[in-house]
This record gives sequence, structure tokens and C-alpha cells, in this order.
Amino acid sequence: MSKSSEPMPDFKVPPVIEVVLGAQFDPLPNFLTAHYGLFWSLVKQEYPFLEDKAPLGEVFEGARGVGPKAEIELLDIPPLRRVFLVHTHKNYLMQLQPTRFHHNWRKLKEGDEYPRFSSAKQRFLKNWEAFRRFVADNNLGDIRANQYEATYVNHIVEADGAFPVAIEDYSPAFSWKSAHSTGFLPEPRSLNMNLRFPLPQERGALHVTYKHGKRVSDKKDVLILDLTARGPAKLDDSDMEAWFDLAHEWIVRGFTDLTSALAHKRWGRTQ
Repeated sequence: MSKSSEPMPDFKVPPVIEVVLGAQFDPLPNFLTAHYGLFWSLVKQEYPFLEDKAPLGEVFEGARGVGPKAEIELLDIPPLRRVFLVHTHKNYLMQLQPTRFHHNWRKLKEGDEYPRFSSAKQRFLKNWEAFRRFVADNNLGDIRANQYEATYVNHIVEADGAFPVAIEDYSPAFSWKSAHSTGFLPEPRSLNMNLRFPLPQERGALHVTYKHGKRVSDKKDVLILDLTARGPAKLDDSDMEAWFDLAHEWIVRGFTDLTSALAHKRWGRTQ
């Protein structure tokens, strides 16, 4: 049985606190500040709250390179901001700028339940199509997709002082007991580890980042395990849904592969 035909791992209480699906596209030549408000007027009943954010830089995976765009451009005016359009219940939001469209689910309180990938994907696709229609109706230019991106952010909480050493209880990728062979070094106080795995058929890469910090509410240690799949898109985005399905599979199977059986038990793995 091939890996792709095996049942997808599933967890009753996964530690995921945010899911972001997004598309990056070539700059829209006619997009102006006023168009943020015009688009908002179309979705305001469902997404009534607005927040201004700094714009995200362009990032390319694959033939166009890895990492942020490095070219220097001289602009007559500064780049337009990024805008958050926040849902009535505030767990969902859209991110909009002239080169990106993203849709987020985020956990805001303990009782918030992850809606599962199929729901997150359908919300993204629905709003992406609404944005495409808006661009066409207002003659803002042609949307030429160049990258897709899917991110799962996980927060694993332990008592104060547990991480980064306690990461070995959750992810065998780091083992302080094995590395601490002579006992010379004290326990580390910070962790920042990055891994990159190629997706099949040159569809991009899966980036995995381990960090740790403190939870503001109770000062407990938090291990932040971020999995981001990023890859090239067809200009007409005709491969969008298939790419997100692939990205989801690699994120879920990758997360499972990188975490321990003990952690799976804690998160209620069912298959």
C-alpha cells in the first residue's frame, strides 16, 4: 500500500491553533486603496470588522527561487497595506493585499474547535472566487497566480521551564538525552529549528519550524510547531484545489511523522 492510499491520521484534540490557506499572485496594476473598501462592502455583513496590517513580501518556492523576493524596486508611492477582514465570530478572517489573498481560521479560546480542513478549504475557495469576480468587475487587471501556501500552527503547552528540553517528549527530531553525551552543557534555554522537505513532482516544499515561548495568560511554556507548504501555481489557478489537497496531506502526515506516539495518545489519535 502506498503512503497516499493509507488512511489519513486523525486526532480528536489536535494542538492546532491556526490554519491559513492562501494564494499569491502578480501585482494587480489597477488596485488602489479605495478598492479595499469596495470589496469590504460586498462581504461586510459576514466580515464586519476591519484591521490594517503591514504588507507581506512576495515569497517564491520552486523554479523562481526559495525565500523572500530579493530584488530592489524604486516606487513612486509606498506599497499598499494588508487588510484583515474579520468574521462576525472573529475565528475567521480574510487577508487582502494587491499580491495576496489568504483565509484564516484561528483558535481564540479553549472551547474553540478546529473546523477541519474540508471546511477551511471551502471557505477559502468561496471567498477567493468572490475576490476574483470583484477584480474582474472592477477592471483591476488579470489575476495571475504564482504561488499557493498552506500553514498549520500548533501550540503545545507545558509547565514553566519545560521547553525546549521537553520537545523530545513530543518530537523525536530533537533529543537532548541523546545529544547530551558528556554532560558538559547545561540545558538549553531557547530553540529555533527549521526543516525543509520537497513535495513530490516539484510541487513545492514543506517547511517545518520549531520555536518555543511563553503563553501570556499563564506564563506556561509553549512549543510552537509550524508546518507550511508552499509551491508554484498555474497562472489560471486551475490546479488550486488539487494543490491544497496535496499540501494538507503532507502537513498532516508530516506532523504525524515528526511527533511521538506518546504525543499522539495525548491528542487522541484515532487512526
